[in-house]
Amino acid sequence: MDSALLRARAALATGAAGLILSPALVAAPAASPVASDQLTEIVVTAQRREQRIQDVPISLSVMTGAELDKSSTQSVTDALGLVPGVAVNLNGQGGQTTLTVRGVTAGGALFAGPSPIGYYLDSVPFGLVRSAIEPDSNTYDLNRIEVLRGPQGTLYGASALNGVVRVITNDADVNNFDLKARAGGSSTDGGGGNWRGDMAVNIPIIEGKLAARMVVGSEHDSGWIDAPIGDNINDTDSKNFRLRITAQPTDDLTIKFSDMHQQTSMGAPSTATADYTATTQQQPIDAHFNAYDVKVDYQAQAFTITNSTSYFSYINDGSLDIAPGIPLPPLTTHTTSRVFSEELTLNSRMQGPWRWSFGAFYRDARDNNYQTLGDLIPGPVSEDDTSKSYAFFGEVGRRFLDNTLELAVGARYFHDEVGLEQNLLFGQPDGTPLIRTKTPFNAVTPRVVLTWFPSHDYTLYASYSEGFRSGFPQSILVAIVDTSFAPVKPDKLHNFEIGSKGSALDGRLIFDAAVYYMKWDDIQQTLGIPVPGANDTYIVANVNGKAVSGMGVDLGVTAHPTDGLSLGLNFSWNGLAEDAAVYSGGALLFPSGSRIDFSPSVTAGATAQYRFPLGASGWTGQFEALARHTSLQTTTNASADSLLPPTVSKSDSITTGRVSFAVTAPTKWRAQLYCDNVANNRGVPLASQTPYSSNSSRPRTMGIQLDYSYK
Repeated sequence: MDSALLRARAALATGAAGLILSPALVAAPAASPVASDQLTEIVVTAQRREQRIQDVPISLSVMTGAELDKSSTQSVTDALGLVPGVAVNLNGQGGQTTLTVRGVTAGGALFAGPSPIGYYLDSVPFGLVRSAIEPDSNTYDLNRIEVLRGPQGTLYGASALNGVVRVITNDADVNNFDLKARAGGSSTDGGGGNWRGDMAVNIPIIEGKLAARMVVGSEHDSGWIDAPIGDNINDTDSKNFRLRITAQPTDDLTIKFSDMHQQTSMGAPSTATADYTATTQQQPIDAHFNAYDVKVDYQAQAFTITNSTSYFSYINDGSLDIAPGIPLPPLTTHTTSRVFSEELTLNSRMQGPWRWSFGAFYRDARDNNYQTLGDLIPGPVSEDDTSKSYAFFGEVGRRFLDNTLELAVGARYFHDEVGLEQNLLFGQPDGTPLIRTKTPFNAVTPRVVLTWFPSHDYTLYASYSEGFRSGFPQSILVAIVDTSFAPVKPDKLHNFEIGSKGSALDGRLIFDAAVYYMKWDDIQQTLGIPVPGANDTYIVANVNGKAVSGMGVDLGVTAHPTDGLSLGLNFSWNGLAEDAAVYSGGALLFPSGSRIDFSPSVTAGATAQYRFPLGASGWTGQFEALARHTSLQTTTNASADSLLPPTVSKSDSITTGRVSFAVTAPTKWRAQLYCDNVANNRGVPLASQTPYSSNSSRPRTMGIQLDYSYK
């Protein structure tokens, strides 16, 4: 399919359910500014080929770039927080994002294992060796964000234990000039002023053959947490740059180059006591990433061959006060990650009952971690975590019974060598050998899907799939404090799922539902262990639980009762719980039936949108409101007394709302007033690992945004 047609289809998706577009069809604007009963199809590439979202047998949500541009949503993290079944946590250490899908999450942000959720920036697989943080990318000028729930190991590998997030930017258009921009300002309750500006320009260099698209953006967000060292200490500044070049030498050959940069500086992490104050030292955090990608597509008569070569580097430099109010040194952390990857895929193009995909993947990753903690450890901790992996994968599907039934079978073979290299001695006699370890991990992850297409507007599927994640050694810092912790074993997740998606009442009712059962074996979990000589100070160790399991439900419904009005509801619940008690050194860590850490059982949302004409000259107005709920999450810390049970901290259940009113001119201009966190919810969305502070969400923020488009 021509990329321009793909963009046109995505642009038609107006977000009838706000930003959450999980149904396969969405309402699109017709010539009338208030018409909403004309339907269009959203095309996705979740299965490495272009398909209607309606035909993809995966629980899937899509947010289009057109709606993200118009929204007050500030980043991909902000947008993902609106997706059914997804919870987003901003962490104190490193100040970065971790993702939870259907209750499955990493044990921590840094040094607690790789993320169980795959994250792609175009064709760049963003994943660290032993940390689970994700980049908080700018949402401006994206084509779409795809969120795939459930194991995606067959097509996406070890990072996709229970889901994948795909951030897909707009390609350079070889035929048409384009220019657009937006600017906004806002004020945060108890904080200060915020501003942002973004611009995108597309320039055809050789019409029909070569084009470049550039996106730039800058943003300042005021802090809202006060401390003796100053007010609003958690302010944030970020800058981003993106360049896409598309070359199309022939109709069958396309070459795409991508260059992405983002830099973020924070005065401090967003952790504080309930009254938004903190007795703390300086805690600056600087993070930036660079990502490069070359993608070559060639369309032969019977198949398409695609090769993607990518490289990214990521640096996170931060300081964390682990005992505010107590004269202890801060924990300083400097991480540098560099990852090279290569992927080759072949997809069938033949018309007929058969379809197939085959591919191979290679990845070489290295994370350097450097930490200091004053006199609490004998010296700096410096280590490299390494991973060299390769994989072969394939999937074959065939349709039967006049194309109403499809059976697809796929598998992936994965091999990974994970290593640890100690760089410095600390408190050890001279001549002590530096630690050098390397452990191989192998897995085969199958996927079987039976899909029924009784009509163009309805799909029903049943699937079994597996996800896999490599193990890793304990960090050297853990080995200093407690030598009893063994290396972490790999974990595997099994998922049985039945789902349906479709539309009814001439498209005025759109639905997407899934019921699933998960069993997660040898789950990688974390435990805060006390640092000797430092009261209420913990470092993170890693352990394997036996298994967690449970049922779950995802549900999304969008209704269009009248032209111009759309209403949406979504609900996701999972019953993940420990199958058996988890012990370490004879001490109980996690009782049987308990939930895992950082794992909410419920996420839910509601949206309402109403578009109406302002006079007869083509101006339109639009009201929009949405609400989002995430249930409580827990954090577990070992007791300083091994005879006592661990301490479990609980966050608050968080419900937030957003309202906006926008006026759109007949051409080029759009203005919007908005209010985020309308009720000024001051709850704690994520319990801290120390008793002194917990993560807090941004208070009520009111602002205005102005958009311009040359087209």
